[in-house]
Amino acid sequence: MNSFIRKWVDQQNVLITITGSKASISVTYSNGRGPFQGTVNTSNPSVITVNFTDDGGNKTGTLSSNNAEINWDNGTTWKQLVYLRKNAWDDNNGGQFIDKSGNYTDLYWYAKAVKVMQSRPVSDPTSWWFYAAIHGELLLPKSLYPKPYQYLNWVNIKYIGAAANLNTLPSGTLTSIFWDQCQHGTWFFPPWHRGYLVALENILRTIISELNGPSDWSLPYWNYLSQSTIYTESNIPPAFTVTVLPDNTPNPLYVPERYGSDVQVGNGENSANDQCQWDTIYSEGSAPSTLGPGDLNGYFYGGGETGFSHSGSETGDLEQNPHNFVHGMVGGRNAVRQIGLMGVPATAGLDPIFFLHHSNIDRMWDAWNVTGKNSNPTQADWLVGPTANGNSQFAMPLDANGTAWYYTPADVQSTNDLKYNGTYYSYTYSDLSLTSYDTIQPSSLKENLSLRLNKLGVTNLETGLKMANKQNKELVGASSGSIILKDKETKTTVQLDKTALKSVKNSFLKASVSNAPDEVYLQLEGVKGGEDSNFLSLYVNQKFIKSVSLFGVLSASMENTVHGGAGLTFKFNITNVIDELHLDSALDINSLDVQIKSKDAPLDGNEITVERIGIYRSGQ
Repeated sequence: MNSFIRKWVDQQNVLITITGSKASISVTYSNGRGPFQGTVNTSNPSVITVNFTDDGGNKTGTLSSNNAEINWDNGTTWKQLVYLRKNAWDDNNGGQFIDKSGNYTDLYWYAKAVKVMQSRPVSDPTSWWFYAAIHGELLLPKSLYPKPYQYLNWVNIKYIGAAANLNTLPSGTLTSIFWDQCQHGTWFFPPWHRGYLVALENILRTIISELNGPSDWSLPYWNYLSQSTIYTESNIPPAFTVTVLPDNTPNPLYVPERYGSDVQVGNGENSANDQCQWDTIYSEGSAPSTLGPGDLNGYFYGGGETGFSHSGSETGDLEQNPHNFVHGMVGGRNAVRQIGLMGVPATAGLDPIFFLHHSNIDRMWDAWNVTGKNSNPTQADWLVGPTANGNSQFAMPLDANGTAWYYTPADVQSTNDLKYNGTYYSYTYSDLSLTSYDTIQPSSLKENLSLRLNKLGVTNLETGLKMANKQNKELVGASSGSIILKDKETKTTVQLDKTALKSVKNSFLKASVSNAPDEVYLQLEGVKGGEDSNFLSLYVNQKFIKSVSLFGVLSASMENTVHGGAGLTFKFNITNVIDELHLDSALDINSLDVQIKSKDAPLDGNEITVERIGIYRSGQ
């Protein structure tokens, strides 16, 4: 693609857009100048000639080696426009509509643009309601929830005004291309949502420009993990909690069906944190940039290597915590235990706080790449996206006609020179710190393979570690039946298979630089219930392993969904527990004690069910 095709800013800070092809271009100024036509030098594609008909005719511009500037032969320079996404809790604005200097903030312009999008009917692909349905919806007949969850069906949600005209739906062609496309429980979770934000951001910016707002407006982010001493940033920004705008008109950012008020941050039970940022491996088939701890938290940073997955179970560490945790905490529940919009995937996109939450998740992925110097997958199955296996393309609507921008993970794997609708698009964040809460790596995450081998008595580590390319998986033990949580906790004993456990013991005894010992996992399989905003905590032999959010469990429990009522699966690495048993010469055991705690006691008739607890070994 022609590297000139992007947005630029001249020395007078005027926005300039270059469009075109590999051979020819068109230059348009935001102040009304142009368009001016130009050509790309066939022998040197880093040089263009543009006929500025109102300023002396042809001028030649040369692209800098890093594509960041155009240097013109008249001595002027244009700089690449890099949009800046800023913290909603910026020191100067405090999460408000008006900053300390009396100026409108990015949140104010966000509200004004959201109001315009909400004035459009759901049949308009640039409406708020259509864009929310891209993530998920409860509007089409096949999607509706039965009692007692019918309050979540869109026709019953008070926040959705009459202007949405829910009785007139888009064409089947549009809904099949765009609706119910969000990627969850998969390694496509980060790139799909990045494209989603970019598409919405551009629609919002166009509206803001038409309202005479800033032409370089960017979507803010809410860093609920920040430990700022100026504001309590774990609270929802005030702009989302007041009912009116500065002009006393209704505030579209205020959602009555948002029942949480803050994010509970910490490293204990049921707490949001950024421990995921210490991961060093994106997915199982991705080579680590540095020798990290292995799969200590589940499906690595980005998620399981799946195909198209609108609602999967191979949830990566970034998606599980903080992403899922924040959804549950912000959605919350009201006095009659109804779940808020943010707490359910099929309603979450209706709440404007959703996009600031996801902007923060996107910021964390960017920081993981840029500051943490970690790598994204290089496999074609990820770079090309689900189409590599014959599944749907990622698509976002660009206009009221439903013109689609199709994109792949490769197109959006960097925030610099992202490929958006035939042009380069760049943005960054005001803070790219790797972590905000866990600024020092927790001791529980420090143990990489080298340290583990040393603990197990392996010597000569300096000769270099060898990892198996493919890990074998074997069932070591399983519960004898399903487990039901009627109260806030339950205990059970999981019997172990002696033959499989012997394989684990042998791997410890034979551990060396060329033979990595087994890792051991526990899976809660077939988890069902109607409590998306609830959390489960797992203990094994009285040791706390970690907590998980039940975000998505309601849909996964219903038979008319992609899960077919099979529920969700949660994976926990319990290798440290097994290591300690081995070191204490206590691995000759027949079972493990398992305790599952629920943050909130389930309602009568809405118990949490775990079909099976499975324990697996993974090794060579």
